[in-house]
Amino acid sequence: MNSVDEWRTLPSPDRDSEPYWRALAEGQFLLQRCRSCEHWTWPVRPICSNCHGEDLEWVESPGKGEVYTWVITHQPYAPDLAKLTPYAVALVRLDEQDDILIPGRYVGDAELSQGLRVRVQTERATEEIGLLTWNV
Repeated sequence: MNSVDEWRTLPSPDRDSEPYWRALAEGQFLLQRCRSCEHWTWPVRPICSNCHGEDLEWVESPGKGEVYTWVITHQPYAPDLAKLTPYAVALVRLDEQDDILIPGRYVGDAELSQGLRVRVQTERATEEIGLLTWNV
């Protein structure tokens, strides 16, 4: 597995996503859930993707799911990614809800396949930003 130190292309948290990135830096995987209808919302946004309510809370997720699809990247799209290529990005369907699909770099040893059970692994990039990877 590659060190976070090799990552220099980092997300730019905004008002809505800052709690998500900070939680990853602290080793937690948080998702938004609506207090009104209990629907999980992804990607991060200021309103519920189901009822459009504004009463969202951050809830820790177990971070388990199955691989829905993936891509193997052979082309480094930024200079700092050259050391990682080739690398796999998996789109994972979380157990919490069928329509929650979260992308992340796959770092597991098992061969990728649809339905492969994976779990979140967090990596601290900075004090304020963590990265999400998937592992078996």
